[in-house]
Amino acid sequence: MIFFPAHWHTLIHLCFWLALLVTPVLVGLTLLNIWLVVRVLYPLQRLATQAVRLQNGDFVAFESRIGGIAEIEHLRCSLSGMVRHIRHSHEQRQGFIETLTTAQEAERSRIARELHDDTVQSFIVVGQSVDLASQWIESTPSRAVDILRMARQQVTETVMNLRNLIADLRPPALEELGLVPALQMWAENLSDIRLNVEIHGTQRRLNEVSELTLFRCAQEGISNAQRHGRATEIFLQIIYQPECVRLIVSDNGTGFDVLAQINANASHGHYGLLGIQERVNRLNGTLDLQSTLEHGTTLHISLPTAEAIQPPNTVRDPICHALIEPHEAYYSLVYEGERFYFCCPVCQGAFQNAPDLYLPEAKKPTSPIKNLTPA
Repeated sequence: MIFFPAHWHTLIHLCFWLALLVTPVLVGLTLLNIWLVVRVLYPLQRLATQAVRLQNGDFVAFESRIGGIAEIEHLRCSLSGMVRHIRHSHEQRQGFIETLTTAQEAERSRIARELHDDTVQSFIVVGQSVDLASQWIESTPSRAVDILRMARQQVTETVMNLRNLIADLRPPALEELGLVPALQMWAENLSDIRLNVEIHGTQRRLNEVSELTLFRCAQEGISNAQRHGRATEIFLQIIYQPECVRLIVSDNGTGFDVLAQINANASHGHYGLLGIQERVNRLNGTLDLQSTLEHGTTLHISLPTAEAIQPPNTVRDPICHALIEPHEAYYSLVYEGERFYFCCPVCQGAFQNAPDLYLPEAKKPTSPIKNLTPA
């Protein structure tokens, strides 16, 4: 038999009770670790795997449930909703790009068709008229003169049609006069609707891209109010501020649900509002669209102008309508007290032969006496 000192009994008794106390703690920590691995670590690893799949282009990666604690599942649902929103925006953008490409091709086809059906055919007729006049010039000069006069009228009409085509592509008043006069001139041609234009602040020229963006956005906003909002009155405001220019288009139309309308338009291939958003985003501007059923719509656009570059001093050739700088003009002359600039000798000669044919009605002289003074 082995005998232990008395204090050994006390030590053994203490170790026994320590083991009874520590064992449950160790078991609890082990169970906690297992729970953390199963409910937290593994779900986070699966979430990270889904993120890698998303990075590789799998937009439905976050749709699969990963288990784990509620917070991780809420995080997955939030990421899934964000990805769906991004995917929807991406699909809308792709549709907008495809529609824009189709519209560009359609516009090119329209221009080609107009040039072929109008301009080319007109010049063919003019050529035939010149050939016919050359056959009659000796035997019947008066008839040849009549044919040439009709050919000249045909040329004049063709030039006017080309001017209108150029104006459709880019309004000449926008380059020459600026945003406000261009919008006012465009508004004068509107029918069946009342348009009120208000200007606040000191007017100033903006850079070319900013002016064109605001002009097209105003056109789109007014067109939408006419076509979809069935508005009878539209208010257009241009507010010049030191750091930005604001465009506000509001109407008294029927109004609409903004998000639902944008989605419906996108599903039918109509990207007018998205086109406005794209234009504004490219210039670091902001767009706010507010609409209430039966209470009209308000489109608010703000573009920064801190880096606006003033356009050069340019003039327009009265014949071909080309925009040129005065010091680069081929020739210039004074007619009825106003100086005109020409890009080439053809335009110069055409104007000198019959200047009244190429002047707007408001500038045509009342007196038949002509005064052509070269530069």
